[in-house]
Amino acid sequence: MRLMLIFLLSIMSAQLSAQTYGNEWISYDQRYYAFPVVQTGIHKIEHAALVNAGVPLETINSTNFQLFGKEKEIPLHIVDNNDGFINGGDYLLFYAEANDGWLDSTLYDDPDWIGNPRYSLYNDTLQYFLTWNSSNENLRFEVETANDFENYTPTDFVIEEEFNFYSSSYNEGEKSSDASSSFYMPGEGWGSAPKNGNSGYTWDFNSLIFNNIYQEANAPLVTYESVVVGRSNALEASSGSGNHHTRHTIGESNYVLTDSIFTGYKSVFVNGSFPTNIVSSNSSANFKVSIIGDLNVATDYESINYWSFKFPRNLNFENYEQMDFEVINTSDAKSRIDIQNSNLNLPIALVVGSEPHILLVSSANGILKCLVPNSIGNDRQNVVIESLDNITSVTSIQPVNENGLFTNYSILDNIDSLLIFVYNAQLEAAVNAYEAHRTSSNGGGYNVLKAEIKELYQQYGGGIPKHINGIRRFVHHMYDASTQKPVGLFLIGKGIREANITSLTSIGPGTRTSSLAYQNSLVPSFGQPSCDACITSNLPGTDKWTPLIPTGRISVKTEIELQNYLTKIIAYDAQQNQNDDYTSNTKDWQKHILHFSGGTGYQEQQSLQIYLNGMAAKAEDYYFGGTVQLVAKENGNPIGPSQIQDIKDRISQGVSLMNFFGHFSTSESGFDINLDNPVNWDNEGKYPVLLANSCYNGNIFHNATSNSESFVLAPDAGVIAYIGTLNYGFASSLNEYSSNFYDQFSRQNYGGTIGEHIQSTIDSVMDASSSLISESTFMQMTLHGDPMIRMNWHEYPEIELTESRVSFGPDDLSLATDSIEVKVKFRNLGRSITETFDLTINRDFPGSLIDSNYVYNISGLDYEKDTTIKLPFQPSQGVGVNQFNVKIDRPDFIPEQYDEIVNNQVLKNFLISVDGIEPIWPEIFAVVPNDSISIKASTIDPLAPNNSYVFELDTSTSFTSSFARLVVVNGAGGVFQVDPSDWKLKSNGLNAPLILEDSLVYFWRVALDDEELIWKRRSFQYIPNKRGWGQDVVGQFLRNSFNGVALNTANEFREFVPIEADISCLCKSTSQSPGHYDNAWFLNSSIQDYNICSLDPKFHVAVVDKSSLESWGTRFVNASGSVSNPNNNFGNNNDNGGCENRVMKYFTFNQDNQTEIEAFQNFVENEIPNGNYILIYTPMTTRYDLWDAISPDLYTTFSNLGSDSIVPGRANRPFIFLTRKGDPNFVVELFSQNNEDIYLDTLITGSEIIGYESSPVIGPVNKWNAVHWKQNALEDNTTDSTRLEVQLLDALGNYKSSLDILFTPHDSIIELNSIIGADTVPKIRLISKYRDAVDQTPAQMDFWHVLYDPIPEAAISGKANLFWEPSDTIQEGQKGRFSMGIKNISDVSMDSLLVSYFILDENQEKHLIPYERQDSLIIGGVLSDTVDFETTNLVGSNFFCMEVNPYIDASLTVTDQLELSHLNNILQIPFNVIAEEVNPILDVTFNGIHILNKDIVAPTTEINISLNDENPYLLLDSDSDTSLFGIYITDPSGLTSRIPFIDNQGNMVMNWIPGDENQNKFKILYPAYFEQNGMYNILVQGSDKSGNVSGDFEYTIDFEVIHESRITQLMNYPNPFSTATKFVFTLTGDRAPDDVLIQIMTISGRVVREITEVEIGPIQIGRNITEFSWDGRDQFGDLLANGVYLYRVKAKIDGKDIDLLNSDADQYFHKGLGKMYIIR
Repeated sequence: MRLMLIFLLSIMSAQLSAQTYGNEWISYDQRYYAFPVVQTGIHKIEHAALVNAGVPLETINSTNFQLFGKEKEIPLHIVDNNDGFINGGDYLLFYAEANDGWLDSTLYDDPDWIGNPRYSLYNDTLQYFLTWNSSNENLRFEVETANDFENYTPTDFVIEEEFNFYSSSYNEGEKSSDASSSFYMPGEGWGSAPKNGNSGYTWDFNSLIFNNIYQEANAPLVTYESVVVGRSNALEASSGSGNHHTRHTIGESNYVLTDSIFTGYKSVFVNGSFPTNIVSSNSSANFKVSIIGDLNVATDYESINYWSFKFPRNLNFENYEQMDFEVINTSDAKSRIDIQNSNLNLPIALVVGSEPHILLVSSANGILKCLVPNSIGNDRQNVVIESLDNITSVTSIQPVNENGLFTNYSILDNIDSLLIFVYNAQLEAAVNAYEAHRTSSNGGGYNVLKAEIKELYQQYGGGIPKHINGIRRFVHHMYDASTQKPVGLFLIGKGIREANITSLTSIGPGTRTSSLAYQNSLVPSFGQPSCDACITSNLPGTDKWTPLIPTGRISVKTEIELQNYLTKIIAYDAQQNQNDDYTSNTKDWQKHILHFSGGTGYQEQQSLQIYLNGMAAKAEDYYFGGTVQLVAKENGNPIGPSQIQDIKDRISQGVSLMNFFGHFSTSESGFDINLDNPVNWDNEGKYPVLLANSCYNGNIFHNATSNSESFVLAPDAGVIAYIGTLNYGFASSLNEYSSNFYDQFSRQNYGGTIGEHIQSTIDSVMDASSSLISESTFMQMTLHGDPMIRMNWHEYPEIELTESRVSFGPDDLSLATDSIEVKVKFRNLGRSITETFDLTINRDFPGSLIDSNYVYNISGLDYEKDTTIKLPFQPSQGVGVNQFNVKIDRPDFIPEQYDEIVNNQVLKNFLISVDGIEPIWPEIFAVVPNDSISIKASTIDPLAPNNSYVFELDTSTSFTSSFARLVVVNGAGGVFQVDPSDWKLKSNGLNAPLILEDSLVYFWRVALDDEELIWKRRSFQYIPNKRGWGQDVVGQFLRNSFNGVALNTANEFREFVPIEADISCLCKSTSQSPGHYDNAWFLNSSIQDYNICSLDPKFHVAVVDKSSLESWGTRFVNASGSVSNPNNNFGNNNDNGGCENRVMKYFTFNQDNQTEIEAFQNFVENEIPNGNYILIYTPMTTRYDLWDAISPDLYTTFSNLGSDSIVPGRANRPFIFLTRKGDPNFVVELFSQNNEDIYLDTLITGSEIIGYESSPVIGPVNKWNAVHWKQNALEDNTTDSTRLEVQLLDALGNYKSSLDILFTPHDSIIELNSIIGADTVPKIRLISKYRDAVDQTPAQMDFWHVLYDPIPEAAISGKANLFWEPSDTIQEGQKGRFSMGIKNISDVSMDSLLVSYFILDENQEKHLIPYERQDSLIIGGVLSDTVDFETTNLVGSNFFCMEVNPYIDASLTVTDQLELSHLNNILQIPFNVIAEEVNPILDVTFNGIHILNKDIVAPTTEINISLNDENPYLLLDSDSDTSLFGIYITDPSGLTSRIPFIDNQGNMVMNWIPGDENQNKFKILYPAYFEQNGMYNILVQGSDKSGNVSGDFEYTIDFEVIHESRITQLMNYPNPFSTATKFVFTLTGDRAPDDVLIQIMTISGRVVREITEVEIGPIQIGRNITEFSWDGRDQFGDLLANGVYLYRVKAKIDGKDIDLLNSDADQYFHKGLGKMYIIR
């Protein structure tokens, strides 16, 4: 027996713990028809209603019908004429109850907490559902037919209930500093209006009568229930003494039902009983609920929610139209009920409850009799009796979902990872469009489930329209039914609170009492204050606070509003696209955050700033990596117009987040920091999330349009989401919430949705220890917006480096400078980088093949970093145009979002202009056609000061022969020319004009005349009528490159030399930066290549040619399209820029990729010829374990190459392997034993019978004509074999292909242009390949010449031709003017000339100056033009830049047209732009008058505002200058509004007249109308274009408006007077009087002078001092005698007297007369 009991208890426990969702009554294969029930009683559904609804009655047996209400089956009684079908006249009978708090109780932590079970929180109406099935066992009223009344004794009494409930005021329950919980608290609900009983108060319910109460000895006790709630929390008189005292009494003796003292917002739940004799029958019960004012507290507000009495009564029901009572069961089978004095007609009697019956009613002699079967399981049964003709008829039923079928959500195909849309059907079309977006890849590819709110009410919400359980239990069901839980809950539609709560933004009544609010509430929220997050929190078995599902809402009422928001979401999601271009233009805005700090006083303002700065530190850290701008309120005035414009500009450029921390305001923005209306933001597509840390601003749950809705629903503008609190904001809790929110989006949940951020924010803080203030803050911060928004999220970083972020210094470079500065600002547009990466700087020196590499370690990057690197100046090489290639994370160790290459590096030239000079003409190794030539050189700085420059010329490289010439030239920077007649003999200084000799080579050099002469050298050769390039003497050949052959300067013979090279390799174990950069290999100490490309384990394979000992390079496609090493794609990982964006001198193959391993084996076994050297090294590690798994035959490959140590079983550590292929005797192997670095250094040798001589690059040229050469053998029977290779190069100098020609003793290639075109091959290089295997003596070259048509050379003519004004310091707005000559210094005309002018500001941003392409520049021609430029917005240090024939490619190599030199084409002039600092003058008049503070003005007033600026350069001459003004009006109610120039409907509010160059005055005309009486304030802010505000103080003044026309007493001034007096008075209203008369009288009352309005002069509303002065003469012009005179004023409008306006002057008047004194 005990075991059975335990088993039964276990089953019961499991059943109790099973989760229910309210839909358990539904069979999803049945059809349901719904109808509303609005009152409790017996109802019927007749045949006509069923037919009209389309119920197929002909197929349904009446036994198959079912009825459901309140989530359970309801018994039916079917009248069908016993044929089993419903026909005409048939009906379904049932008992239904109107809605009350039956379902509301499930929302409370304890159902007994419900504050008013009689009055629903949501609706008086609920729906019942009719359906049918195939069963004959459906719930029915059991028909009682027994009429053996004589066998039973009539019962003495039944139990009746008297009750009342109240709904005039809503009680929120517990409060703390006006914060209240959104969860339902004990006693929360509707009740009576609160009353203050600190001095006592009584609700006297004297209308309560216990009709026919049964008071005999066997009468049961009367039971009493009520709920009283505390509605205040005053300070207790003493600790624990309480601040509420309630006492409930009844009967003439004031029998005490309860007497309770309690505290705060608690509730008193009363359950009691008392004997029936306490009250009288059929007279007032004297029931009173009192507040006992005996606690000595300031307030004792209480209200009563409901009360109920159940009492026994006799069965006299005279005049009752409906009876509803309880019958107490007895031991008999049935209880007999005899009802007396009934007037019911054809009564229907039902027993309702667990054992339903329809009773037989017998009526005789005014007595109704019925027998009620006594229940086994209950002690009482409820009986309802009504007249048949009084039964409620259901006239209309509607199929659910139009087809009668409920949606079975839990068996849908895929309910994992749902994004749930809960929406109202009136938004259907736009919701479908929204679903299409969210399911698309661009919208996130979500699994969207749509649920229409009406069905949720019916299926999950007990059939109660607007009940939150419809959403709450549905979402819980989906959560429990899914494996992968829902990712979001999106509530689509306006929600309005149910309760009536008064606050600044809880506008209008709630849905419970307002039909308009009820209609506009499309999707409800939870609780009061409304809380969307609470919808899925505090569910059975869940955390009380953390929502199960991230939740958001869009508060729209129309499809147009939703479609507008969807348009914004689509644009926003497109901006967040991870596959989009990542540039500052597209992505930088997402990194920006705006913080706005308000507050009323200094301490508060500082505190809020500290809060925001703490959040900024989080947002600027990893992983968000943002940049935060703080706009802080420093005083009580609005932000100035210039700052507002700056903010507006920033918003229009885009920000991710705006965070306001301050007070609520009735201004447009809702904050105490004024902002422009969001519809004017011009930020389409770049919408921020707005976090409102203030009171009220997030309250979207009322009928009016909230600030949150204004910001979010602004079409194509405003914000994408708004997070704000509904009620009071508490600074410390708001800071805690926001700080945790920042933690989520910036780090802990980076990349998550905004809904997830909020969910995690709540979860991270809220627990049982949290205060009510914290709870209200965290739960009521409402997300108005799509919860799936992701804010500035990126899977990877994205480093961006732009030209403007690379700059050089110092500005004052000289030859004494020891270092130059490279300043680099790099930006991360993606996720923060927390690892270390590298900054690499490659410097190419001017006119040289020399370069330098520098590598620096950078620790992490959130948004931006500034780095300054100092490099050695090296003046001997560095003077001129240096090209810097600045690279970030190249090669790529940091995975990036978009571009690993292009935006990580910048090529930029730096002109190092010192007092140096460069030879220009003729070009190096020139062949010139004439015997007379001018030598030309350009200073490096065309604006160099006056200096002396030394030119020397000789036929010897020593410049010491008797022929040597010299010239010293003086002058300022520019081009210096030495003509043939200028030369002097170096030996004696005598004139020695230069006449060139045929085929003679001349050497010349030039240097700045200084203590140490730094020579720059050139040579040329004169060959009559030939033009081109040539080398003819040893002094020229020495400039060539030699390999395997050397030029002996002693005997001037070429000789073979042993080809030998030192080969070395460093292999590092580390994978860390910068150590991995040191992995490198060298030939003769010259680095061939370095680094490791990536962290993947690789073979690095270098190949050295057996003959030339030159290294192989990888294939690479150049920017021009030409291909270097086109045959060198061997399947290597770094083919064509796979690592560095250039040719590399090693080939890499990943060890973890079988395809690449096979490519490696093929490379070393089949592609490399025998005799070549192979160097293989494995930085970081050798993955022998991967070899074993992927390709064990690798060991064989190495063995075949000669290795005896690369064998299975070795530890995974680096090695270096060097071999000469095919020679197993030459093998070097090194292995890292303990992860130490290893280093190889040895000699390799090549052939001694071959050698190479390479010329410098020749060109560029206009046309190739011919190649001529001559060589001689040292032997008569020579075995020499010489070939000439002509390498064809593109404009960048990249190799394209070669011509290979037998180098005969004396030969030429004529018509070279027929073989190669200068348009595609503008440059070549000559290589002589010597070979003599027998005598080992190479042929001796005599000369080689390349003849061509040359290209031109233009040069900036120099300082002497400079025009610059006004000076090197310019006021902003002032125009600058520049002119400089450009001269063609060559013997070739230039095509149309492109000149680039631009200003480089202090941020390294270029500001291009428009300049058209000019006509061609002929030989010797000079172009001189004047360029004007603007200086607006250029305050600071700038450079004016001029570039002739500028570079047009990204590599800064290709100029607009071919030219010999670019050195003398660049000019920079530093200048400084200073801002104007003089304040403009602001003037404000009202109807043309300057008023005083608190003056009266007319309701209709034209306010004229003018701003006069003396700046002649920055004119206030544009309509856009309206942005420089802010005009604010504060009305008498305290509402401050910014007055727009044009309102949102496009109407002109204020007109404006811009200034011009004659008068820089901007005027504003504001035709104002002030509707209210009272004191106004106007604040006018104005600034000029330099940002100077109008004066030290803003213009602010109070003024009063009085609509009624009145006039004050007239005062004369001065008084007394001798010669003249004026009259002072004040007028109100909107019209000046049309009739004014001043009368002056003697003491006796005789009028001596009348002054009319014509004499008085102009009169205006407000303060008046007449222009007219009375001179003390009478009407005839005679002087009046000294003495006292009386005066008064009469003023009329339209013939009616104007009322008197009371003023301080009234004390000087008696009966309207004033006194004046004449004293002469």
